[in-house]
Parts: sequence; structure tokens; C-alpha cells
Amino acid sequence: MINTHVKIGKTILKKPILGASGCSGWGEELLRFNDFRKIGGFVTKSITLKEKIGNEMPRIMETYGGLLNSIGLENKGVEYFIENILPKIKNFECAKFLNIVPFEESELKRMIEILDRRNGFDGYELNISCPNISNGDVSFNSSVSEAMKLIKNARKLTNKTLLLKLSPVYEASFEIAKMAEDAGFDGITFTNTYLGTAINIKERKFYFKNKQAGLSGGAIKPISLMNVYKMTKKVNIPIIAVGGIKSLDDVLEYLIIGASAVQIGTYLLIEPDILSRISEELTAYMEKEKINDISDIIRSLKE
Repeated sequence: MINTHVKIGKTILKKPILGASGCSGWGEELLRFNDFRKIGGFVTKSITLKEKIGNEMPRIMETYGGLLNSIGLENKGVEYFIENILPKIKNFECAKFLNIVPFEESELKRMIEILDRRNGFDGYELNISCPNISNGDVSFNSSVSEAMKLIKNARKLTNKTLLLKLSPVYEASFEIAKMAEDAGFDGITFTNTYLGTAINIKERKFYFKNKQAGLSGGAIKPISLMNVYKMTKKVNIPIIAVGGIKSLDDVLEYLIIGASAVQIGTYLLIEPDILSRISEELTAYMEKEKINDISDIIRSLKE
């Protein structure tokens, strides 16, 4: 009997493969193409306390080996999610994590108070790669002290599985991850996109009104793989790896180097059934190689 189950906090994933926030939408979009009974699950697009309009158009640009995006966390807020989205996804037969984005500690507390009264999801992915509106242009992720203010009491707010999503842009991420482990978080989602930009040559202006954008896709995979390795040296809680995954080999590399699970993002836009495909390929690979338990792959790097 092949065991592909992975436990993160109180959540048991049937496979260590999830759809990443943003590209997974609200999960409904994946249902047409993936068998939710055979994958790990998905993370919703970002949810803020109140409606957020997002950035001006254009928001997306294809580039060499990847995608630049400047979406700006567009969503209709937590109350809209509860009334209109959660009833549709709560019975999906896979793990469901809500990507939540607070702009200050009081918002985090309020969001979890509202959401925790509901059933139908497994936990939260707290995304701190966002502007800290109470401190100008500083983001929680770039400041260890600001991050600590936000995350130190988060565990007291919920008994559900609690993940922290961090950016590879800031060296502070590694220290913040260790603080999150000490504060009772169940896992670290790492990496996110890398900062990039593009120029409109004809107008000699930035392509994105926000100037910068996040680079994702195959081009970032080797860099993300190294960053995940560095993160394994910092924390002992599970790491959910993200960055440029498009094949079983990519998944295996992340698992061998120390990740407990992975999230697939950009390639969902190219191959929407990729979660099911790679999940099936993982089982077939383990059968062929006579590997009975996924734990024999995770953190199996020979140094």
C-alpha cells in the first residue's frame, strides 16, 4: 500500500500537491479539470477584511520563462467570501486553505474571528507580503519587528492549521519564519514571486502602473529551490514549497531538498489539470521505485 499522505498541523493532505493562491482562484475553477479526491487541495486567492479594488490595468505580462503580475489583491472582502464563495467550496473533497491578507494586527484578529465561526475549510495561509498601511511603504515581510507584532498572537486566534506565506525578496523572511515557528505556526509557505518590471518602449514608461510586478513561472524554479533549502536550515516545521513547478521531477526536487508539500501556481494557467496529472505520476513513480511511504522522499537529500 503506497502512503502519500502528509500531515501539516491538523490537516492531512492525501497528496503533497496543492494549487497555489491566485492561480487557483476560489477552487471552483480547478474542479472541471482535477479530481479533488486525489489531490492535496488548494489555497484560495487572497482575502482582505474589506473589498479591495486592485491595481490599474495592465496587470499581467508574459515574459521569458514566466509571468509578471501586478494584480493588487483584488477581492470583495471577507463577508462576501463567506456569503458567496464558501458555500460553493466547503464540500470539495480536498484540503482548503484561505489566503488572508491583513494590513494591521486588528484586521487579522477581526478576520479570523469572522471566519473561524464557519466550517468548510482547513486553515489559513497568512500572507504578509503586503504593504503595512500603518507604517508607510514598509511591509510586514521586510521588517522583523513589524512581522512579530502581527504574528506573535495569531496562534491564540484559531485552532485551525496556520501557515505563514513569506517572500523571497526579503532576507528577513528567514528570521520571521523562525519566529513563526516559535509562535506556534504549523508551516511556512515559501517562496512567493520575485520583484520584476517591464518597460513600454513606445511610450518610454513602466508597463505596470504600479511600476513593479511579481515574477513567477519556470524561470524562478532554481532560485526558489535554493531558497527553500535555506529555509529548511532555519525551521523544523513543514515547508510548503512554491516556485516554477511544472513536472513530477520539480516536485521531487522540492521534496528531496526538504519541503513537506508543494504548491503549483503559474502552470495551472497553462495546464489546468496539472494537479491531478502530477498526483497520479507521483503514485506511479513510487510504485515503480518501490517506495512505500512519501516520508522516504521528504528530506532525503544526501549532503
